[in-house]
Amino acid sequence: MMSGYQHRVLVVEDEALIGKAIGRLLEIEKLESVYVDSGESALESLKTADQPFSLIISDQRMPGMPGTQFLEHAKRINPETIRFLITGHSDMQTIINAVNKGAVQRYISKPWKDDEMLQAIQYGIRQYERFLEDKALITLAKKQNAKLYELNCDLMETATTHAKKLLVIDTEIEAIETQLKELTPHTNLTPSMIMEELQAIVAPLGEKGQGMLNDLFAQTITALFNEVNDLALVNGFEMPPLDKRRVP
Repeated sequence: MMSGYQHRVLVVEDEALIGKAIGRLLEIEKLESVYVDSGESALESLKTADQPFSLIISDQRMPGMPGTQFLEHAKRINPETIRFLITGHSDMQTIINAVNKGAVQRYISKPWKDDEMLQAIQYGIRQYERFLEDKALITLAKKQNAKLYELNCDLMETATTHAKKLLVIDTEIEAIETQLKELTPHTNLTPSMIMEELQAIVAPLGEKGQGMLNDLFAQTITALFNEVNDLALVNGFEMPPLDKRRVP
């Protein structure tokens, strides 16, 4: 009819000619229909159908179960199905009661015209398609929410894993820093300690080693004197000349 949905309409009418007339209008709209002649048979069709009917069109005055009573039962079986009632003006109070109970969503007065019935059928099908679309959107929203929740859980797990890795790295860094501190001497070397270390190094070389140590000491004193003298000259002082006789 108006979309790709497959619709079926249940027609409940005890007068066969009227039922066939409604069936022809449904064929114009390319809608599949099921015809029954009583409320009891209609309830059986609802219970055994492999899928819900999109629309029910029921007459009010039928032998046995009236249309309003049948539609009340139909609402409990398939609450989403659109329900129409065909009735005369003399049944107005019955119609009002049925509408108030929610059993009937639209009524069609007898005698009805074909174009009016077609418009009513089109309206009913559109209403049911809105229900199907809303249902599909709700289903999609539930799936998207479930996927979002799953992604959020994955993100939290990843963040926790990264935090654990960072904690391990920080622990390793702290351990390395501790080791470096333990390997670094805590006592500052004094000049006398340096001389003792140097003498211990050159002692095995005898006089030659002592000479090397004296040369190193002389060079150090000379370099130190030159730096101090340069600093004194910059500040307007003059250092006495270095007495090389006192330098080893």
